[in-house]
Amino acid sequence: MPRRSNTAERREQIARALVRVMARRGYDGASVAEVAAAARLTPGLVHYHFRDKQEILLVALRTLVAHHEGRLDERLAADGADHARQLRDFIDLHLGRGAESDPEALACWVLASGEALRQTKVRRELVRALDRIGRRLAAIIRGGVAARAFSCADAEEAAAAQLAAIQGYFVLAASARPLIPRGSAARAALQMAEGLLRPRRPLVGEEERS
Repeated sequence: MPRRSNTAERREQIARALVRVMARRGYDGASVAEVAAAARLTPGLVHYHFRDKQEILLVALRTLVAHHEGRLDERLAADGADHARQLRDFIDLHLGRGAESDPEALACWVLASGEALRQTKVRRELVRALDRIGRRLAAIIRGGVAARAFSCADAEEAAAAQLAAIQGYFVLAASARPLIPRGSAARAALQMAEGLLRPRRPLVGEEERS
């Protein structure tokens, strides 16, 4: 595999710095000067690599999504053709107790979701990212239906419902964390999935049910 260019590495370094600053100060409060300081660069070098802060945010979103998809690939590859396990791991990756191990990334994702309401380019990037995630989930559901592990008339509809629940939990976790009972998010999402997919075997064990 060819080595990444210095420019690509520098752009990712700056994008990750924006994620760190946004987690503390929000998007509006994240000045280019603060991003440069977090990246241990000069503001002039940041401006050399990016036209404006919006462009940094777009690269930050792509970087977060690429990292997330890499983790998801690892989980699903270990599951083989067990569609119920794939679904459990998909939900656990997003909402399990270890899912908030990167609070800065979570904060950036939620803040970017807010910026998507104001900035067309950010909205397009967010839609692309959510579409990719939703397609992965719909593929798991379709595979489960084909294998008769699930019973579902519309995989895309079921995937959209689960994606909405996950996104809603992200917003709550970033803005009102105490409202989510500890350890409940993944379990509740799996119980919702049971209602949507009518799996051949329960997705949530009796010992996990609330």
